[in-house]
Amino acid sequence: MLEKRDHRQELAEWTLIYYEGCTLCGRCTAVCPVGNDITYMIRRSREAMAASGHAPEGLKMATTRAIEIGSPMGVTIDTLKAQIKHTEKDTGMTVPLDVEGAEYLMLLSSAEIAQFNEIIGAVTEIFDRAGVSWTLSSTAFEATNSGIQIGSADLAAELVQRIVDGAERLGVRTVISPECGHAYTALRWEGPNLIGRSYPFEVKHILEVLDELRAEGRLQTSGRESARVTFHDPCQLVRRGGVVQQPRSLLNMVADDFVEMPDAGVMNWCCGGGGGVSANERANPLRAQVFSRKKKQLDGMQVEKLVTACSNCRNMLEEGLEENHMEDIEVVGLTELLAEYLPERT
Repeated sequence: MLEKRDHRQELAEWTLIYYEGCTLCGRCTAVCPVGNDITYMIRRSREAMAASGHAPEGLKMATTRAIEIGSPMGVTIDTLKAQIKHTEKDTGMTVPLDVEGAEYLMLLSSAEIAQFNEIIGAVTEIFDRAGVSWTLSSTAFEATNSGIQIGSADLAAELVQRIVDGAERLGVRTVISPECGHAYTALRWEGPNLIGRSYPFEVKHILEVLDELRAEGRLQTSGRESARVTFHDPCQLVRRGGVVQQPRSLLNMVADDFVEMPDAGVMNWCCGGGGGVSANERANPLRAQVFSRKKKQLDGMQVEKLVTACSNCRNMLEEGLEENHMEDIEVVGLTELLAEYLPERT
């Protein structure tokens, strides 16, 4: 006679598969011989796991903060305003906030506000040189969507709706997703289905906007990066989102020695922390083990800078390099790198 298992114990075991063993990177989907979107299947399974109370505590807490405070890291509008004040002091320029009728609404991720806040200054400098009409929003500044990661369509829709409301209130034509892969997926590809209607505005990733400015001749650079650099492709942006050539065109504007990783582009390997794995402490040992794949890509390349376009990837890459004693490789965001080589203001 087959032993009857406690379904609660079985569901607890499944969390190892759905939340720790999968970063929703989509590489399995890309190679599935029958065309199954395995990533979406995992997403749907996470919905059942979240509904039954079996999501990891780290993701539960992040999602609660996102709903109640407005940010999975607990970042508030006061935090953003403080960073804006610092940026204005450093750059001598005004960072627009709640400007109605601007062409672009720039979103940010919690990590960009709290950790990598130099992107605020980089965007301010770039848009100033390019003559871009843009703004931040006091009610819709957070782009990260932990509802997507935990597997709750209702909560994901609530977070998307906040951005839609903010964009409509200001009357912008385009909403810019920041250097955050899952924010891009949630807003551009999932958002309309989640809220049940189309947007009255476009959604573009910051790299798409920057590459358009480059193509129009509005983004100019002066000087070149002499360090040997490579690019880590964020899974949600490149493989799932199709933003493949833009970062390379932008890097070629400033890098004299840009080299591609093995398996670069749509088949690049995940940093190991996507899909909410970075918020799940129990997944840390497995995540550290998975980084060996990224280490193997980097071994022998002799790069000095590892450029990426996702704040979550940036965190995971920095941690992985430190754990593997590869601190001589600097991790930088592409937007900030471009800002370093802007011509002097006239």
